[in-house]
Amino acid sequence: MNKPPSFAEGLLQYVEELKDESEMTEKQRNILRASVKLFAEKGFHASSTSEIAKEAGVAEGTIFRHYKSKKDILLAVVAPVLVKFAAPFILKDVREIFKERAQKPFGEIVTELYRNRLNLVVANEKHIRILLQEAFFHDEIREALISTVFEDAKVMAQKLIEAKVDAGELRPLPSQAVFRAVLSAMIGLVLFRQVLDKDDYAAYSDEEQIAMTVDILLNGIAK
Repeated sequence: MNKPPSFAEGLLQYVEELKDESEMTEKQRNILRASVKLFAEKGFHASSTSEIAKEAGVAEGTIFRHYKSKKDILLAVVAPVLVKFAAPFILKDVREIFKERAQKPFGEIVTELYRNRLNLVVANEKHIRILLQEAFFHDEIREALISTVFEDAKVMAQKLIEAKVDAGELRPLPSQAVFRAVLSAMIGLVLFRQVLDKDDYAAYSDEEQIAMTVDILLNGIAK
């Protein structure tokens, strides 16, 4: 079985698949390849058009003949990739965890979900950072991210939560509130590991951090 492409490979694969010369010239592909590389390494705001031009092997003026601004380059890659590649890539394992493990206790499902998502972020940190960072600054990317990833994940999670409530495993709380708590805990786990407090996080292994997070999620913090 062929190994699925990494997130980085998927971004570049999208650029390579634009073969129609009326849609994408070779110089445009070179510019997008260079942009993917630099945006991932340095971030969107720290990457200059002169650096993109140098990496792409073109004159800086060539960039502005094809794209009005650096933001247009970002949107030419990231927003379409969210629809074409990133959403299926990000959600594939989530679908399997929610559907194939649905008979497992909710705590085990959430533990596997957190472990899987943490591994995804660690393995694709630089490229996922493009999506997350720029989603805060660009409405087009944020809307694409919400419509292609968040909404699908929300529907899948709420169906699982409602099934667990019906089975008596979870309290009869609104499914959207439970989903929000599960998602918030997962985001906090990733942020503290990758960004906010790496030293304190490192006092425990990833498995211990996941176990504590799931325990607090399910049982609270009151003695």
